[in-house]
Amino acid sequence: MERKVSAHMQTARPMYVGGWQRRAQTIADALKLLLKEDIVPAETDRVLYKMAPFIVFLGAFAAFVVIPFGAGSIVSDLNIGVLYVVAIGSLSVVGIIMAGWSSNSKYSLYGGMRSVAQIVSYEIPAAISIMTVVILVGSLSMQDIVNAQAGGIQNWFCSAIRSRFWRSLFISSRRWRR
Repeated sequence: MERKVSAHMQTARPMYVGGWQRRAQTIADALKLLLKEDIVPAETDRVLYKMAPFIVFLGAFAAFVVIPFGAGSIVSDLNIGVLYVVAIGSLSVVGIIMAGWSSNSKYSLYGGMRSVAQIVSYEIPAAISIMTVVILVGSLSMQDIVNAQAGGIQNWFCSAIRSRFWRSLFISSRRWRR
């Protein structure tokens, strides 16, 4: 899906137009990524250097624990689900700083600090837009927020706030630069 949208944004031909060779590009990219040699610089803290990507992935993946995908299909219905998503989503900041610090290079550390500053500057408006929904619903539970919007379009009071939230997340992912 991302390849299709990126191709459309760049006015290129999407993967499904060029025949089997273009469809096989995704498989070739996956194989290249899996078979790529893992080069670790000599002066690094190897434990932190190897652990940093896992912490970034953990922050992105663990947020799905409290997101309801349907009626009753939620892994854990926490009372503070929104706070959990914001806190766990901020775990990527720790992983990026760890990656910059562990490489034992001041330029990598500066780059990590710059990325962290950018992520934090976009997380603040995202958190503020989430808090407006929490105030309207009166609960931090993700299940309660979903249930408050059930029953028709008159209960979809969060649409404008949600669009602002997704816009801030899209900008913070830095996909608009490509």
